[in-house]
Amino acid sequence: MKIGKRRIRHGVLATCGAILAFLTISGGGPPGGGQGDPQEQDRPSPVAPRGDTPRKESGPGEGRILRLEANVQTGEELDLGAPGRSIGDQFVFRGSLSPADEPDRVIGRFSEFCVISDLERNAGPCMLTAVLEGGQIAVQGEQDGIPTPTSATNAITGGTGKFRKAQGEMTLEVLSAATWVITFQLADR
Repeated sequence: MKIGKRRIRHGVLATCGAILAFLTISGGGPPGGGQGDPQEQDRPSPVAPRGDTPRKESGPGEGRILRLEANVQTGEELDLGAPGRSIGDQFVFRGSLSPADEPDRVIGRFSEFCVISDLERNAGPCMLTAVLEGGQIAVQGEQDGIPTPTSATNAITGGTGKFRKAQGEMTLEVLSAATWVITFQLADR
């Protein structure tokens, strides 16, 4: 069956728009965020979970650091523009997340998609969502070298559950095409 690229592109854009509208209206997930008792979410944990290292120095705007290893399990290219690499092509990634110091212990998953907007650098805007116990962290920003990004620093744009007030930066460090180190620098509000 032959489906035109324009129809696929419109379908992908419509689906993304519907998902973003749903997440905006619903507040990012199921009622209560699916993350447990809302009163418990504001209380700090007496012990930092593995892979979640509190900062030793705490000043205004500083919080905690999560250093995770991302193992890419799926990476797909959608050739949506002219045949071959062109403006508007998309890359979709999915994989597991582990503490950087315990790469065999899976504690979550991530998904990311990027749209090529600069052919010279194979760069464009990317959106990443990390799903961890107790909530999600959303990230957005430009990355170079897609589909194997170079190191990048992007903005944490929000979260759900225990991360619902998340802000700060995510640093992406590429060890190989299938293994990245993601560091979330979560600032306190």
